[in-house]
Amino acid sequence: MLALVVITVTACGRPTGDFGRAEPSLLHDTLLPTAGDLVASQARKEPVSAFPLTDDEIELRNRAWAFVRAPHVRDWWLDTLVEGERTRILPVLKGGQAMSPETAAMFPQIALPLIAPAYDRSRYHAYLLSDGRISTETLWARVIDDAGADTALIPPFCAVAARVRRDDVERLGALRRQRLVEAGLHEGAEARVWENEETIAWVWQALGNRAASYRYAIDHFEVEAPSGQLPAANRAYDTLVSSKCFGAPSIRTAMPRGPERHSRLMTAPDPFDEPVPQK
Repeated sequence: MLALVVITVTACGRPTGDFGRAEPSLLHDTLLPTAGDLVASQARKEPVSAFPLTDDEIELRNRAWAFVRAPHVRDWWLDTLVEGERTRILPVLKGGQAMSPETAAMFPQIALPLIAPAYDRSRYHAYLLSDGRISTETLWARVIDDAGADTALIPPFCAVAARVRRDDVERLGALRRQRLVEAGLHEGAEARVWENEETIAWVWQALGNRAASYRYAIDHFEVEAPSGQLPAANRAYDTLVSSKCFGAPSIRTAMPRGPERHSRLMTAPDPFDEPVPQK
Protein backbone atom coordinates (compact mmCIF):
# COMPACT_ATOMS: atom_id res chain seq x y z
CA MET A 1 0.00 0.00 0.00
CA LEU A 2 2.94 2.39 0.62
CA ALA A 3 3.84 2.39 -3.06
CA LEU A 4 0.25 3.11 -4.04
CA VAL A 5 0.05 6.05 -1.62
CA VAL A 6 3.26 7.56 -2.94
CA ILE A 7 2.16 7.08 -6.54
CA THR A 8 -1.04 8.95 -5.70
CA VAL A 9 0.99 11.79 -4.20
CA THR A 10 3.25 11.96 -7.26
CA ALA A 11 0.50 11.50 -9.83
CA CYS A 12 1.81 14.38 -11.95
CA GLY A 13 5.28 12.85 -12.16
CA ARG A 14 8.52 14.73 -11.67
CA PRO A 15 8.20 18.42 -12.66
CA THR A 16 10.09 19.29 -15.85
CA GLY A 17 11.08 22.53 -17.52
CA ASP A 18 12.57 23.42 -20.89
CA PHE A 19 13.86 20.60 -23.13
CA GLY A 20 12.54 17.98 -20.71
CA ARG A 21 15.02 18.89 -17.98
CA ALA A 22 13.98 18.09 -14.43
CA GLU A 23 13.12 21.13 -12.32
CA PRO A 24 14.33 21.37 -8.69
CA SER A 25 11.75 20.13 -6.20
CA LEU A 26 12.03 19.43 -2.48
CA LEU A 27 9.43 16.66 -2.75
CA HIS A 28 10.96 14.93 -5.76
CA ASP A 29 14.65 15.61 -5.06
CA THR A 30 14.79 15.02 -1.31
CA LEU A 31 11.67 13.65 0.37
CA LEU A 32 10.69 10.93 -2.10
CA PRO A 33 14.28 9.66 -2.67
CA THR A 34 14.73 9.43 1.11
CA ALA A 35 11.52 7.42 1.38
CA GLY A 36 12.57 5.34 -1.61
CA ASP A 37 15.92 4.45 -0.04
CA LEU A 38 14.03 3.21 3.01
CA VAL A 39 11.65 1.12 0.90
CA ALA A 40 14.53 -0.26 -1.20
CA SER A 41 16.65 -1.25 1.79
CA GLN A 42 13.91 -2.52 4.10
CA ALA A 43 11.24 -3.95 1.79
CA ARG A 44 13.34 -5.15 -1.16
CA LYS A 45 16.68 -5.64 0.64
CA GLU A 46 18.53 -3.71 -2.06
CA PRO A 47 21.89 -2.02 -1.40
CA VAL A 48 21.62 1.65 -0.44
CA SER A 49 24.72 3.81 -0.05
CA ALA A 50 24.96 6.77 2.31
CA PHE A 51 27.97 8.15 0.41
CA PRO A 52 27.54 11.64 -1.08
CA LEU A 53 27.00 11.64 -4.83
CA THR A 54 29.99 12.83 -6.83
CA ASP A 55 29.50 15.52 -9.47
CA ASP A 56 29.65 12.86 -12.20
CA GLU A 57 27.16 10.63 -10.36
CA ILE A 58 24.75 13.56 -10.16
CA GLU A 59 25.22 14.26 -13.88
CA LEU A 60 24.70 10.57 -14.66
CA ARG A 61 21.34 10.61 -12.93
CA ASN A 62 20.31 13.90 -14.51
CA ARG A 63 21.15 12.64 -17.98
CA ALA A 64 19.37 9.35 -17.30
CA TRP A 65 16.11 11.22 -16.78
CA ALA A 66 15.97 12.23 -20.45
CA PHE A 67 15.87 8.55 -21.42
CA VAL A 68 13.71 6.95 -18.77
CA ARG A 69 10.76 9.33 -18.64
CA ALA A 70 7.90 8.56 -20.97
CA PRO A 71 8.49 9.82 -24.53
CA HIS A 72 4.77 10.54 -24.70
CA VAL A 73 4.67 12.87 -21.70
CA ARG A 74 0.89 13.22 -21.66
CA ASP A 75 0.74 9.62 -20.44
CA TRP A 76 0.65 10.71 -16.79
CA TRP A 77 0.38 7.17 -15.42
CA LEU A 78 3.54 5.90 -17.10
CA ASP A 79 5.31 9.13 -16.15
CA THR A 80 4.31 8.50 -12.54
CA LEU A 81 5.59 4.91 -12.62
CA VAL A 82 8.94 6.15 -13.93
CA GLU A 83 9.14 8.66 -11.09
CA GLY A 84 8.44 5.83 -8.65
CA GLU A 85 11.34 3.88 -10.18
CA ARG A 86 13.69 6.87 -10.13
CA THR A 87 13.08 7.57 -6.45
CA ARG A 88 13.31 3.82 -5.65
CA ILE A 89 9.80 3.78 -4.21
CA LEU A 90 9.29 1.14 -6.91
CA PRO A 91 11.74 -1.34 -8.41
CA VAL A 92 12.54 -0.89 -12.08
CA LEU A 93 9.52 -2.37 -13.84
CA LYS A 94 10.33 -4.42 -16.91
CA GLY A 95 7.56 -3.76 -19.40
CA GLY A 96 6.46 -6.75 -21.42
CA GLN A 97 7.80 -9.27 -18.91
CA ALA A 98 6.03 -11.08 -16.11
CA MET A 99 5.95 -9.04 -12.92
CA SER A 100 7.91 -10.54 -10.07
CA PRO A 101 5.91 -11.76 -7.03
CA GLU A 102 7.79 -9.24 -4.87
CA THR A 103 6.65 -6.34 -7.06
CA ALA A 104 3.09 -7.62 -7.36
CA ALA A 105 2.85 -7.90 -3.56
CA MET A 106 3.40 -4.14 -3.25
CA PHE A 107 0.07 -3.35 -4.91
CA PRO A 108 -3.58 -4.25 -4.34
CA GLN A 109 -4.98 -6.66 -6.92
CA ILE A 110 -7.12 -3.97 -8.50
CA ALA A 111 -4.04 -1.92 -9.46
CA LEU A 112 -2.06 -4.70 -11.17
CA PRO A 113 -3.64 -4.33 -14.64
CA LEU A 114 -2.54 -0.68 -14.65
CA ILE A 115 1.07 -1.54 -13.86
CA ALA A 116 1.89 -4.62 -15.92
CA PRO A 117 3.19 -4.27 -18.49
CA ALA A 118 4.67 -0.96 -17.34
CA TYR A 119 5.87 -0.19 -20.85
CA ASP A 120 3.75 -1.05 -23.88
CA ARG A 121 5.47 -0.45 -27.22
CA SER A 122 2.13 0.41 -28.87
CA ARG A 123 1.52 3.45 -26.67
CA TYR A 124 3.87 5.75 -28.59
CA HIS A 125 2.09 4.91 -31.85
CA ALA A 126 -1.28 5.59 -30.21
CA TYR A 127 0.04 8.89 -28.82
CA LEU A 128 1.14 10.05 -32.28
CA LEU A 129 -2.30 9.26 -33.66
CA SER A 130 -4.15 10.91 -30.79
CA ASP A 131 -4.39 14.22 -32.67
CA GLY A 132 -6.24 13.33 -35.85
CA ARG A 133 -5.53 16.75 -37.39
CA ILE A 134 -1.79 16.11 -37.89
CA SER A 135 -0.72 15.14 -41.42
CA THR A 136 0.71 11.67 -41.89
CA GLU A 137 3.98 13.14 -43.21
CA THR A 138 4.33 15.00 -39.93
CA LEU A 139 3.86 11.72 -38.06
CA TRP A 140 6.72 10.16 -40.01
CA ALA A 141 8.91 13.19 -39.37
CA ARG A 142 8.16 12.98 -35.65
CA VAL A 143 9.36 9.36 -35.43
CA ILE A 144 12.55 10.25 -37.34
CA ASP A 145 13.19 13.28 -35.13
CA ASP A 146 12.50 11.42 -31.87
CA ALA A 147 14.79 8.51 -32.75
CA GLY A 148 17.50 10.93 -33.88
CA ALA A 149 17.17 12.97 -30.68
CA ASP A 150 17.63 9.85 -28.56
CA THR A 151 20.68 8.83 -30.58
CA ALA A 152 22.24 12.27 -30.16
CA LEU A 153 21.92 12.04 -26.36
CA ILE A 154 23.71 8.69 -26.11
CA PRO A 155 27.36 9.85 -26.55
CA PRO A 156 27.27 12.47 -23.76
CA PHE A 157 25.49 10.01 -21.47
CA CYS A 158 28.07 7.33 -22.26
CA ALA A 159 30.91 9.78 -21.60
CA VAL A 160 29.75 10.52 -18.07
CA ALA A 161 28.86 6.84 -17.52
CA ALA A 162 32.41 5.88 -18.49
CA ARG A 163 33.82 8.38 -15.98
CA VAL A 164 31.55 7.00 -13.26
CA ARG A 165 32.55 3.43 -14.15
CA ARG A 166 36.28 4.28 -14.02
CA ASP A 167 35.80 5.98 -10.65
CA ASP A 168 33.94 2.91 -9.36
CA VAL A 169 36.74 0.60 -10.46
CA GLU A 170 39.19 2.90 -8.68
CA ARG A 171 36.92 2.99 -5.61
CA LEU A 172 36.89 -0.80 -5.35
CA GLY A 173 40.61 -0.97 -6.02
CA ALA A 174 41.30 1.51 -3.22
CA LEU A 175 39.44 -0.72 -0.77
CA ARG A 176 41.78 -3.59 -1.61
CA ARG A 177 45.00 -1.57 -1.76
CA GLN A 178 44.43 0.25 1.51
CA ARG A 179 43.15 -2.85 3.30
CA LEU A 180 40.47 -0.82 5.00
CA VAL A 181 38.46 -2.96 7.37
CA GLU A 182 35.53 -0.70 8.28
CA ALA A 183 32.42 -2.62 7.28
CA GLY A 184 30.56 0.60 6.53
CA LEU A 185 33.12 1.62 3.91
CA HIS A 186 32.91 -1.72 2.13
CA GLU A 187 29.12 -1.83 2.23
CA GLY A 188 28.80 1.80 1.15
CA ALA A 189 31.26 1.40 -1.72
CA GLU A 190 29.66 -1.76 -3.08
CA ALA A 191 26.18 -0.25 -2.69
CA ARG A 192 27.18 2.89 -4.61
CA VAL A 193 28.69 0.80 -7.42
CA TRP A 194 25.44 -1.20 -7.52
CA GLU A 195 23.37 2.00 -7.68
CA ASN A 196 25.49 3.45 -10.47
CA GLU A 197 25.33 0.27 -12.51
CA GLU A 198 21.57 0.05 -12.00
CA THR A 199 21.23 3.59 -13.34
CA ILE A 200 23.25 2.76 -16.46
CA ALA A 201 21.34 -0.50 -17.01
CA TRP A 202 18.02 1.31 -16.48
CA VAL A 203 18.87 3.75 -19.25
CA TRP A 204 19.82 0.91 -21.59
CA GLN A 205 16.54 -0.84 -20.84
CA ALA A 206 14.66 2.42 -21.49
CA LEU A 207 16.45 2.84 -24.82
CA GLY A 208 15.39 -0.68 -25.76
CA ASN A 209 11.82 0.29 -24.93
CA ARG A 210 12.12 3.45 -27.02
CA ALA A 211 13.54 1.48 -29.94
CA ALA A 212 10.68 -1.01 -29.71
CA SER A 213 8.19 1.88 -29.79
CA TYR A 214 9.81 3.41 -32.87
CA ARG A 215 9.90 0.04 -34.64
CA TYR A 216 6.22 -0.54 -33.85
CA ALA A 217 5.25 2.91 -35.13
CA ILE A 218 7.31 2.57 -38.32
CA ASP A 219 5.92 -0.88 -39.13
CA HIS A 220 2.33 0.24 -38.55
CA PHE A 221 2.67 3.53 -40.42
CA GLU A 222 4.13 1.61 -43.36
CA VAL A 223 0.70 -0.03 -43.69
CA GLU A 224 -1.51 2.77 -42.39
CA ALA A 225 0.14 5.76 -44.08
CA PRO A 226 2.79 4.77 -46.70
CA SER A 227 5.41 7.48 -47.21
CA GLY A 228 8.67 8.17 -48.98
CA GLN A 229 10.11 8.86 -45.53
CA LEU A 230 10.24 5.13 -44.74
CA PRO A 231 13.96 4.75 -45.65
CA ALA A 232 14.87 7.72 -43.44
CA ALA A 233 12.82 6.29 -40.58
CA ASN A 234 14.53 2.92 -40.91
CA ARG A 235 17.95 4.61 -40.95
CA ALA A 236 17.09 6.57 -37.80
CA TYR A 237 16.00 3.36 -36.08
CA ASP A 238 19.08 1.41 -37.24
CA THR A 239 21.39 4.18 -36.04
CA LEU A 240 19.76 4.15 -32.62
CA VAL A 241 19.90 0.40 -32.05
CA SER A 242 23.53 0.18 -33.20
CA SER A 243 24.65 2.73 -30.57
CA LYS A 244 27.11 1.54 -27.94
CA CYS A 245 29.07 2.96 -25.03
CA PHE A 246 32.88 2.96 -25.05
CA GLY A 247 35.78 3.81 -22.81
CA ALA A 248 35.06 2.06 -19.52
CA PRO A 249 36.61 -1.01 -17.88
CA SER A 250 34.50 -4.03 -17.03
CA ILE A 251 32.92 -3.74 -13.61
CA ARG A 252 32.61 -7.51 -13.24
CA THR A 253 36.35 -8.05 -12.88
CA ALA A 254 36.59 -5.30 -10.26
CA MET A 255 33.78 -6.47 -7.98
CA PRO A 256 35.08 -8.12 -4.79
CA ARG A 257 33.69 -11.43 -3.69
CA GLY A 258 30.90 -10.82 -1.23
CA PRO A 259 27.33 -11.68 -0.34
CA GLU A 260 25.19 -12.42 -3.38
CA ARG A 261 22.97 -9.50 -4.33
CA HIS A 262 19.91 -9.28 -6.55
CA SER A 263 21.68 -7.21 -9.17
CA ARG A 264 22.38 -6.92 -12.87
CA LEU A 265 26.10 -6.52 -12.18
CA MET A 266 27.06 -10.11 -12.88
CA THR A 267 24.24 -11.32 -15.09
CA ALA A 268 22.87 -8.82 -17.61
CA PRO A 269 24.65 -7.52 -20.73
CA ASP A 270 26.99 -4.63 -20.06
CA PRO A 271 25.99 -1.50 -22.03
CA PHE A 272 29.69 -0.96 -22.68
CA ASP A 273 29.76 -4.28 -24.51
CA GLU A 274 26.31 -4.38 -26.11
CA PRO A 275 24.35 -2.11 -28.48
CA VAL A 276 20.89 -0.80 -27.60
CA PRO A 277 18.63 -3.87 -27.24
CA GLN A 278 16.11 -4.45 -30.02
CA LYS A 279 12.83 -5.58 -28.48
